Amino acid sequence: MGKKISEVFFVYPENDDFIQLILDAVYDASMSHHKICTYYTGEQNKSLFMTTSFLKVQIDNEVQPIGVTVLFSDVTELGELRDAAAALDKIKVLNQKLERLSYLDELTGLPNRRFFNDTCNREWYSAIQDQKPIAFIMIDIDYFKEINDNYGHGIGDKCLSSVSKALGNSLYRPNDMVARYGGDEFIVVLPNTDIEEVIVITKSIQNNISELNIENSYSPFKKLTVSIGAAGYVPEKGSHWENLLAGADKALNKAKQNGKNQILFL
Repeated sequence: MGKKISEVFFVYPENDDFIQLILDAVYDASMSHHKICTYYTGEQNKSLFMTTSFLKVQIDNEVQPIGVTVLFSDVTELGELRDAAAALDKIKVLNQKLERLSYLDELTGLPNRRFFNDTCNREWYSAIQDQKPIAFIMIDIDYFKEINDNYGHGIGDKCLSSVSKALGNSLYRPNDMVARYGGDEFIVVLPNTDIEEVIVITKSIQNNISELNIENSYSPFKKLTVSIGAAGYVPEKGSHWENLLAGADKALNKAKQNGKNQILFL
């Protein structure tokens, strides 16, 4: 072309060493390969494109370097494809994060009812296959409406968060799970758990929540308490976990009808 490289291309600042690479090749009479360089086209056109470059030193009859040939190959499309792939990877990560969040209750951070349903399907199938007992514990905050009505929903939300932590601290096995079932109700899933262990866990739940010492002057107990209903058995083939859930719910309702702040097993 009869022009200096600086008259044809403007090298992007982060690739200033490319010019030095050419000079070194000339002085050393060697060959070199440069993988990716980023350039702007001339002054009138500021569009960005990428190239791969191959350098070859030109020598005269006396084997002295007289210049260098630079072969450019436009790989802009390849770079764009790589950028698109990176963007897709980011989208995939974000989608995975959204998927995880869709299984969590926003206020308490506990698994939500959707996660509970998926867990029950899996654990119920395992219990049938292995003929092992499985138990549900349902927990309801006593006089929670009075807390919201008289102390405000902000205090009510804090109560829900505190109860959530106390419930989590009451479980000690990796497969045990507590979820927010809705409103002021929580549910615990206990795979491979017999009635003796269920009794221990329900008492631990009741004690941990009592030790929170959250004031509720509008309750006859003068502090936050819970009613608990539990049910469990070895499921038969063809049965559904919703039957066990109905049993735990029935026990919970009886505990509430009997005066609240108590545990009842079905």
